[in-house]
Amino acid sequence: MQDEPRPWVAYVGPFAYPDGGAAARRVRGMAESLVLGGFDVVVASGASDAVADAGSDIPQAPGLAYRHVGERVAEHWPRPVRRLRYAWMGRRTLEWLASRPRPPAAVILYSGYTPYLQRLLPWCRARGIPLLFDAVEWYEPERRAGYFTSPYQWNIEWAMRRLIPKTNGVIAISRYLGDYYRARGLPVAIVPPTTSAIGAGDWAPDPTLRLCYAGSPGANKDNLDIVLRAAQAMAARGAPIALSVAGPTPGEVAARLGRGDPAGLPWLRSLGNLPQGEVRDLVGRSDFTVLVRADRRQSNAGFPTKFVESFAAGTPVIGNLTSDLGDHLRDGDTGIVCGGDSFDAVLEALVRAAEVGPARLGGMRAACLAHAQASFAPSVHVEPLRGLLAACGVRLPPHG
Repeated sequence: MQDEPRPWVAYVGPFAYPDGGAAARRVRGMAESLVLGGFDVVVASGASDAVADAGSDIPQAPGLAYRHVGERVAEHWPRPVRRLRYAWMGRRTLEWLASRPRPPAAVILYSGYTPYLQRLLPWCRARGIPLLFDAVEWYEPERRAGYFTSPYQWNIEWAMRRLIPKTNGVIAISRYLGDYYRARGLPVAIVPPTTSAIGAGDWAPDPTLRLCYAGSPGANKDNLDIVLRAAQAMAARGAPIALSVAGPTPGEVAARLGRGDPAGLPWLRSLGNLPQGEVRDLVGRSDFTVLVRADRRQSNAGFPTKFVESFAAGTPVIGNLTSDLGDHLRDGDTGIVCGGDSFDAVLEALVRAAEVGPARLGGMRAACLAHAQASFAPSVHVEPLRGLLAACGVRLPPHG
């Protein structure tokens, strides 16, 4: 008798995939956990503006494939028209789900919020298919008035407070989000960012303190300005220090220092946007990465992917404790804890980092790698995800 096919999970949303920054890496890590848990996974990426692969799924790894369903067709339209078109996102995803020869065991939505949820909730309910939401952030506007004037913020708040509680379960990236949805009666699994790319970077001791920031600071996310000013103060004291910044353009970095050009600052390397492989190499060669965030809802609800990727390359982190970072960032062991997100706190942490000798730094790197394997490998989160799916009514396949 022919074996039954493995049950499959649809991972859907308006994110870019397979190359799409932190969102794509989050989805890839979650998919790897689900595959290890006995499911096949098909990722339906809505970010492309054309359905280039309408004919078939694109295999990515055993048990994992992806498909572009072309939800975001209005990226270059005028803003008012674009916002109106976004309200219709999710329709092509439903058409794709309905076209599959077998229904999924579950649908997991990443991002998408109100437009996707208002379509997926009734569609999944009518077919008895559990719908889960992968909650990784809770955006805040730059100014409080944004809660009243921003349609995008209305979309977020309505989804987070009204629609997500109507799903069958939540995968939460942090305790903050996990506690919020547990209090609303939903089954929850807390899963931080994960990565299977765990391995020591090409690091060697050097008299210069080599720091790295790699990512997108956003308007009110990472406080790169404070990091730049603290590194500048260290250099002004004559300390041998080098800060590499990847992600923002050189012009954006210079503007954060009140300059027109980063040239003439020997302590600063402004590298602009780099391919992910080059970012990993840069992080792995650094003595520390630096991550400073204000203690606010957005920081505590999320969990920085760059933190996990630093540990996965064996590079300790200098940072303050927001979100669940206190579970992982141990002062003097896996990094250096800043007393806050102020200039003085960050400068004091950089002074301490400059005093770490090569032997101790080597031990910290080994501790980061061990912690990444124990906390951030996809295999660690297989059973919590299987437990969540079972609580949502999914019949679990054998695995192992």
